[in-house]
Amino acid sequence: MFPMLKKFKNILGSKTEKFDFDKQLVTIDGQEYTLRKAVRQDAIEYMRIQETIYPIPVPWPIDIVKMEIGNKNALYLSLENKKGVVAFIGISLSDKVESHITNLAVHSEFQKLGIGHLLLNQAFHYCRKRNFKKMSLEVDVTNDSAIALYKAFGFKVKTVHKRYYFRNHHDALEMMVDL
Repeated sequence: MFPMLKKFKNILGSKTEKFDFDKQLVTIDGQEYTLRKAVRQDAIEYMRIQETIYPIPVPWPIDIVKMEIGNKNALYLSLENKKGVVAFIGISLSDKVESHITNLAVHSEFQKLGIGHLLLNQAFHYCRKRNFKKMSLEVDVTNDSAIALYKAFGFKVKTVHKRYYFRNHHDALEMMVDL
């Protein structure tokens, strides 16, 4: 098979659900939410969330978001209330040893409620249950609240990627934790 065709097939994935997730009802700060596996239609809500926390242009355009939600080697979880999706997390699970947080975003109106903690706890639980040994991520060096959250979960800086982000040319911290 041609290398590009193989890569394209891997990105689009197959119709088979590789990573299952059972929907959960959760209560945070007295409010009820549903945590569920993302569906392609969530991409619009993900864009709305990104627009509340990042300057325009947002880091992930909608075509990439849709592609990632459908990626057979990733798991995306959506946290929603009665009004819609308020947060999401994406985990790349293509490496059998190291999982990778591709994206974690909480709508600006729902930050500082423990939602980031909930999503990371879910990611840790999910990956440990499937015998992943490590988890990694990249974070903008200027995102102090995210860095503090990741450090609280035991992530440590592995390296600094200079001018990593296309949108603002900020450096990224590559962080890792043993599971």
